[in-house]
Amino acid sequence: MSLALAPPASPPRRAPKSAPRLRVLDLLRLVAAAAVVLFHFTARDHHRWQGSLPAEVFPDLSQVTRYGYLGVHLFFVISGFVILASAWGRPVGSFAASRLSRLYPAFWAAVLVTATLRYLWPGFEARSPSEVLVNLTMLQDLFGVPRVDGVYWTLWVELQFYLLIGVFMRIGITASRVLGFAALVPVATVPATLLFPDLIRTFTLIEWLPLFCAGMVVHLMHRHGPSRLAWLVLAVDVAASAWTSAARTAGAIDRVASGPATSPTLMALGVAACVGLVAGATLIPRVARVDSRALTRAGLLTYPLYLTHEYIGWASIEVLSSRLAPYLTLLLAVGVCLLVAVLVHVVAERPVQQPMRRWLEARLGPSQPSQPSQPSQPSQPSQPPRPSPGVPSIDRGVLPWAAAVATSTAPGARRR
Repeated sequence: MSLALAPPASPPRRAPKSAPRLRVLDLLRLVAAAAVVLFHFTARDHHRWQGSLPAEVFPDLSQVTRYGYLGVHLFFVISGFVILASAWGRPVGSFAASRLSRLYPAFWAAVLVTATLRYLWPGFEARSPSEVLVNLTMLQDLFGVPRVDGVYWTLWVELQFYLLIGVFMRIGITASRVLGFAALVPVATVPATLLFPDLIRTFTLIEWLPLFCAGMVVHLMHRHGPSRLAWLVLAVDVAASAWTSAARTAGAIDRVASGPATSPTLMALGVAACVGLVAGATLIPRVARVDSRALTRAGLLTYPLYLTHEYIGWASIEVLSSRLAPYLTLLLAVGVCLLVAVLVHVVAERPVQQPMRRWLEARLGPSQPSQPSQPSQPSQPSQPPRPSPGVPSIDRGVLPWAAAVATSTAPGARRR
């Protein structure tokens, strides 16, 4: 018996060439980046504010912006949604070309800009040429090489998730397999995260995988319509993410930020809020249909801003804080970071992405996937479609999750 969703009784309608873009997700990306920026400038310990700690300069604001660390959680939930949508029904080579051309051009520029600043700025510790070269591969954490910028740790997590999705694509992506995987992940990752710290220092995805799975489940609901089973699995992933964030992330923030202790309860609630934002942006029809290109244009700056803000912002604060009031200094420092992000996007990212993608696609595999095991649908429709009469919803007409995962490598199960 096939574990994939049953084929429809009649041929499905052809999917549109390009599904409407979920533009509110672009806004959420920018919100996540802004949260991380404020965390680094006004909560995380550094002495760029004329020798004072941010918690001393912003005693009230820093109590709020210390939770800006949750921007990372929001990034990972969005990534789980978007990467599954990007991979569904595509060949592995095309997916790899898309992701590599998306990640590396801005990253290479950011590494070179930040490494140059660290070399020239008196208050920063320079990285050696060999360390910079390893960082350009984005594999510095794998090889134990110091990062040019501390924010790069999240990119190693993302790369591991992309590799996992690539494996999933080779097996064959179906709703039942994704849902089964998302249901079983907390069973393995929560004990590993809490009991084996050495393991998760190398395989950093383990700690964060339930967040990615939450985004994946939201995509299933967006794609096929919500179901009781999908909501249950989503709740399990949210609970696992909230638990590990309360147990580990709250303490991690306290180790790098002064002021009152971070509340584990607020961290857990913040994780649930991150998932709720992504679900609201994609499952509420009125929100999913928002069609403002300004949101997308703003979202284009998210990645360059995230990659370059830390050291450029600290240098700006160091120069400006002796001449201007703290809040005006903060505003101008953020403005400088946005300007650099625009320059990286315009000069280094936009001209390189498409040529690089075409070059990679020509070398990484065929342009068309093999016969899909279930009907192709738009990865980002404007609103969640109801399952058609011939296609059972996610919690009907499929074998239990564990069986789906256990037999996902059976002959004939491959979708791509």
